[in-house]
Amino acid sequence: MKRKILALVMAAVMTISTVGCGNSKRVVSDFQYRNIDVSGPPVTITYLTIGDKPINGMTEKVLDKLNELLLKKVNAKLDIYYIGWNDYLENYNKTLSLGNVNVDLIAAGGDWLDAWPNAAKGYFLPLSEDMLRTYCPQTYKYVSSMDWDCCTYDGKIYFIPENEYTQWINYGFVYRLDDVKNVEKAKSNDLGRDFNIGEIQDWDTLDEFFTLYREQNPEKLFWDADGKETKQALGYIMSESNYIPIYELSEYGVWGIFKNAQSQIVSPYMSGNYLYNYAKIMKKWNELGVWRSDFKDYKDNYEAFYNGDTSVVLATTEDYYTTIKPNMEIYQPEAKLKFFWFGKENLVKTSILHGAMAISSKSKNPERALMVYDILRNDVECYRLIRYGIEGVQYQINQKDMLERPNGYNDEKDGITTNFWWGRRDSYEKADSNYAWDDYNELKAEYNKIAIDYPWDRYRFMTTNINNTIEEVTKVCDKYIPEITYGRYEGTPEAEVNEFRTALKAAGVDEVKTYLQNIYDADKAKNGH
Repeated sequence: MKRKILALVMAAVMTISTVGCGNSKRVVSDFQYRNIDVSGPPVTITYLTIGDKPINGMTEKVLDKLNELLLKKVNAKLDIYYIGWNDYLENYNKTLSLGNVNVDLIAAGGDWLDAWPNAAKGYFLPLSEDMLRTYCPQTYKYVSSMDWDCCTYDGKIYFIPENEYTQWINYGFVYRLDDVKNVEKAKSNDLGRDFNIGEIQDWDTLDEFFTLYREQNPEKLFWDADGKETKQALGYIMSESNYIPIYELSEYGVWGIFKNAQSQIVSPYMSGNYLYNYAKIMKKWNELGVWRSDFKDYKDNYEAFYNGDTSVVLATTEDYYTTIKPNMEIYQPEAKLKFFWFGKENLVKTSILHGAMAISSKSKNPERALMVYDILRNDVECYRLIRYGIEGVQYQINQKDMLERPNGYNDEKDGITTNFWWGRRDSYEKADSNYAWDDYNELKAEYNKIAIDYPWDRYRFMTTNINNTIEEVTKVCDKYIPEITYGRYEGTPEAEVNEFRTALKAAGVDEVKTYLQNIYDADKAKNGH
């Protein structure tokens, strides 16, 4: 799932993720690696991450502090190479394919950064267990054999999982509950009967709200969408069914299974009425004017939402409680926000490979790179530097053992961007005092009742045999899913969906499905499922 680095208006903002509910209690303090020779000139380890390169000079100051420690421990320094957010996946893949950037540690993600296709193409170094035990011992020790199996392709380990961190990055719409209540009241007064939309729990209710609200606010822009984001398409399918997509194969979730028919690989884009129904609703919303008539005028959907110019915004759980709700408390503290998350009865936990780390196959110092990673992940002092910055400058710990910003902190002037999302640990994270923890805990309690583990980490569906076909299918999705999602096409929704399906079939969607089914059946037979 894509993470957005947002320039927040309050002094209390910097990029820090959720504190989860892990059970790890270990504390490691000795990373001298006494039995490994690290003499000689210092080695620079370059870490590639996703995010816009900072320009205020503060990240460099944090790296100076961090490198003082790394030099003492393993005679190495850390440098950061950034892949900016604009067209990040295309540029990330291009950077790996060209191989002309000298990097060692590479951020990877099975469900959003093409981890397995890039492993199959040879861009990542295979890691033996002996190599991991020797140069990444603390991390290796706390990754189970089952989790290492999730990181393995063709008998070789390619990734280090983020298995000690809990996060919720599922998508949904954040909406203004006060807008819902206002339209209920207005319609009741107009028609003399009660309207009780209440909290939005499903797409039908969201559609009803938009329809009623348009009648009361003919000039209102409901959602300042950019015309490109399409997470809501899969969100609709998962909300209206019990579909579990295989994220590694496509961000669109083209292939997967239904929970009530787990033996069969399917594609809901090719069969059933879910896509037809979704297309009809989106066409209606386009005609209602839910989003801009011209996406070229798109500015910032969060900003419009904070100002009360729009009523909903597409976001993740993490966006909601770390960014949107806290900011709204500043912009319009009287506004009441709620989160309608997709898949109310069909929620899947985040893959442990969402934030994985790989070693470049062209790294000149792979052993030292593993040692640096091991330190960043396990040494408390280094962990806080790479995650939060310098205590007293970027953060301080209050009497409640929560993180807050020092007096006078200004994100533009003082903030850092290290984006270390590839080895976080629940036990080392600090709760940010500015986040909306009550809202998060309420959501988490709901999630824990129904969420299932991501089932696909242990299957190696991605192989070089079908990479090209998957890429062709993805190109078809790139064209049609945005059109369907924003109702921007000539003709009827049925005709558009049928045309989409014809193009998918021509691209090889069924061939991939058959190939996946064979792998799925073979694995189940082998493991006695």
